[in-house]
Amino acid sequence: MPYSSFISQVDNSNTGMLFKVKKHDDQYIHTFCKGKLLHALGLEPGDIIGKTVFDIFPAHLAGAKHEFCEKAWTGECVQYEAFYKNVYYLTTLTPVFENGVVTEIAGTAFNVSGIKAREIELRERQMIYHSVVTTMSEGILILEKDGKVTTLNDNVEKLTGMVSGVYDEETAAQLGIQLFDEFGKPLPYTEWPAFLSIETGLRFQNVEVSVLKKNGHTRWFSLNSSPITISGKAAALVSFFEITKQKQQEMELLETLAFQKTLLDNLDNGIVVIDNTRQVTMINKKALETLGLTGQIGDYTGLFAPDFHSLWKDQEFIDQLVISTMVDGNIKSAEIETVHGKILEATYIPFNFKKKFSGHIFEFIDITERKKLESSLIMSKELAEQANMAKSEFLSKMSHELRTPLNGVLGFAQLLEMDTQLDEIHLDYVQEIIKGGRHLLQLINEILDLSRIETGKIKINLETVNAYDTINECIKNIEAVAMLKNISVIREIEECKDVYVSVDPIRIKQVLYNLLDNAVKYNQINGEVKISVTCAEDKLIIHIKDSGEGISNEEHKNIFKPFYRIEQTKIEGNGIGLPLAKQLVVLMGGDMGVSSVLGQGSDFWFSLNVGAPEKDIITDHVEHPELHINHSRSTRILYVEDNEANINLLNRIINLLPGYNITVGRTGEEGIKIAQKEKFDLILLDLNLPDMNGQEVFDCLKRFPKTLETPIVALSANAMPDEIKKTINQGFTNYLTKPIEIKEFLTLLNDIVEPTK
Repeated sequence: MPYSSFISQVDNSNTGMLFKVKKHDDQYIHTFCKGKLLHALGLEPGDIIGKTVFDIFPAHLAGAKHEFCEKAWTGECVQYEAFYKNVYYLTTLTPVFENGVVTEIAGTAFNVSGIKAREIELRERQMIYHSVVTTMSEGILILEKDGKVTTLNDNVEKLTGMVSGVYDEETAAQLGIQLFDEFGKPLPYTEWPAFLSIETGLRFQNVEVSVLKKNGHTRWFSLNSSPITISGKAAALVSFFEITKQKQQEMELLETLAFQKTLLDNLDNGIVVIDNTRQVTMINKKALETLGLTGQIGDYTGLFAPDFHSLWKDQEFIDQLVISTMVDGNIKSAEIETVHGKILEATYIPFNFKKKFSGHIFEFIDITERKKLESSLIMSKELAEQANMAKSEFLSKMSHELRTPLNGVLGFAQLLEMDTQLDEIHLDYVQEIIKGGRHLLQLINEILDLSRIETGKIKINLETVNAYDTINECIKNIEAVAMLKNISVIREIEECKDVYVSVDPIRIKQVLYNLLDNAVKYNQINGEVKISVTCAEDKLIIHIKDSGEGISNEEHKNIFKPFYRIEQTKIEGNGIGLPLAKQLVVLMGGDMGVSSVLGQGSDFWFSLNVGAPEKDIITDHVEHPELHINHSRSTRILYVEDNEANINLLNRIINLLPGYNITVGRTGEEGIKIAQKEKFDLILLDLNLPDMNGQEVFDCLKRFPKTLETPIVALSANAMPDEIKKTINQGFTNYLTKPIEIKEFLTLLNDIVEPTK
């Protein structure tokens, strides 16, 4: 504010400023100006002399000063306060007369900023005090010795009905005010805390809890009383607030605590509660028993928690448990052993009240006997897993060892089968060899699949496929075998023409081939196989029914057990196909079963999950590429292999192809040296070499410019899908498993070598 009507007392030690003003026309011109105040305002005499107030000050300030000058020119002394450039100053204008006429105005001004600052501070403090008192939830009053009450805020009347006035014991009782101590005993009027403060000068602050009864209802208040002096007489400043709700809650809490104590003492688990100072506040009987403590519960209340650490073998464990829980905020459970040999499950729960940490809760459960049982079970499980892993490893190695000689058996048998000079009898012999070899290979694959399922290592890759196309494809592959026994294959699968199922495309065909092959194999001459489907909600159920001898009810539960064979059956088999098929269906989210009547045939069924067709799914049948072997120039193949039978077989196959020749390296090192000297169109690399593994050879070949772009195909007796995928991902062009299928090998040459010519 630029001006105030309040005139401060002048400080005579302040030299201030002197100035003179004369009137010219309607303006007042400064003719003299000097003093320290001038410099405090940031002005010099030259900024003032010869100028009007409008030349010096802002318009609103100049206008007011002009009016004061007008008033002084009429012959009146004028005094005013002004504020300019952060300076408060008091100005006095005195008119100067000559011959009864005002001819000049003499002015004095003094800096009163310090005084004004103290005045402003005092007013602000008064306003703050008034705001605090009126907004406090407590009732505040002043009580004088004669009983006079001065209320300082409205809460006094709201809480008690009292207003400012003189009260005594009788008038207080009329308002229904009577104080009781914390035990319910009435307090004499003269012993009320306020009167004690007046008489003794003592302060009562958050100490006495008084009870006030009004209209028959008990109300609780907390009082504070401080002695003060008013006009030289003793008085008391009293503040109070109602705590009725808190006291009621306190009583309810005490009842709840009593109930909880009874409950805790009857729990089967040991409970220990510790406050934030690490003192035991509660412990139940079961905790004493579990921890091996003697005595009564009261003997341990108030003890320091770390004193119990001697009970544990690992004495720092409990502290670590508490610290880790408080760091991440999650409840922690752990096992801990006592010095008495007990194993306890200790659970730590930090106790928080209104988001503030208040203490610790520990729960102890004696799990000694359970741990003994678990230890026994774990040992049994570990032995079983070791045996299972040993079996799996043995089967894997046996698969590799069996596939290697089978490569020669089936490979040379296929070469004989291709020989057009064989007569019908010898060709039949060769086909029996191939049939037996492939049966043995199928048996190896099924045993490995079953082993991988048991150990949880088999992977199912679910995709959405058309059920109708998949079933049809499998039926076509079994029809030729069915024709040899004059078995009719009946299809009733139109219902699933537009149905898609969520399956592993390879494994579902494996299941269908197994069931269709069994339906033909265990059927009778001139019999029939019926394939039908039904849709039920989100499941597709496929039935494969044959007209064979059937299965007795007693055998139904056994045929899905590995290696189980029905007694007296004359059909060759190994008891692996059905268990494997069922487990594959289960892994794909379905189920499998059978219904059968002796002499009438069997109906094997399995269910699959129906899925939505993928947008980009392609339903066209894949056509096998025809072989067009190019004889226009020589094709060079490097074969890195240490097994002579495999080398001999591949030499014989390559010799059948005009324009192809093969070079052999019998170790990894030898193969690398040959590849550095000569240029090859294709490298066939065995992964199990005597001096280094195939991956190391591959990595080395890919570092040489000559072989950097040369296709490299892996050959291995390891037919594990994971190993095949891993090898392809490492950069190999393709992966062929032993025994080699000659047609598959020739297709590989067509796809890899021929496009480069």
